[in-house]
Amino acid sequence: MEHMHERKTGETVAAGIRRSIAKGELLIGDHLPTEEELTEYYGIARTTLREALRILESQGLIRIRRGRGGGATVSMPDLERLAEPLAVVLQLRRTTFGDLDEARSLIEPRLAAWLARKHTEEDLAALRAVVGMASTAADQNDRVAFGAAAALMHGTIIERAGNNTLSVISQVLHRLVLDRYTVAALGSDQALMRRAVRSFWKLVDIIADGDPERAQDHWEKQMSWVMAQSRDELIDIYDDGRPTITD
Repeated sequence: MEHMHERKTGETVAAGIRRSIAKGELLIGDHLPTEEELTEYYGIARTTLREALRILESQGLIRIRRGRGGGATVSMPDLERLAEPLAVVLQLRRTTFGDLDEARSLIEPRLAAWLARKHTEEDLAALRAVVGMASTAADQNDRVAFGAAAALMHGTIIERAGNNTLSVISQVLHRLVLDRYTVAALGSDQALMRRAVRSFWKLVDIIADGDPERAQDHWEKQMSWVMAQSRDELIDIYDDGRPTITD
């Protein structure tokens, strides 16, 4: 019973610190006060405080460095923490990659349009750098490097677009398909890679011209061409060849 009380109190303390982080009272990179200061401030035992810190660490809101000179530092949660539980839910619902790709195709081309509507020279430079990487990989017929560059192209569009909500949602969905860019590239040939590079350059030119309708249309077509493969394959985030627990 005492342990349950500690846990409930720890959750309450964690909620208070989480609120301070969300409101900007504690900034990314800030050090939390020492254990002695926190236990005195909240009037709790050290074990209860450690339960609160464990909760915050599991949520990616703090990083704890152990040992002498260590302590808790406020951090930005990694989107991987959102992607994995979402992937598990989708897998339990027997979701196909086709279903996931349809959701992505509803969002990502819109982000390309947003980028065409409002972009900076830094945005264009970032896109051109990625296309340059893809072009080099295609010229060298390096399928692994091309798969990484193709994934980065999508990621750059997502990160550089101006709508935070859609960008975060799209980044989480993008995390679920990262490995598939390498798989697709390995099954490709140099001609297809070069065709994709031409499509990437065309999108950058459209964005630079500030034409959101053409940007959205072009990226919808590019994504539909890429997504035509393995549409009925079920999502399986643990398909790594290792044995699973069975009865």
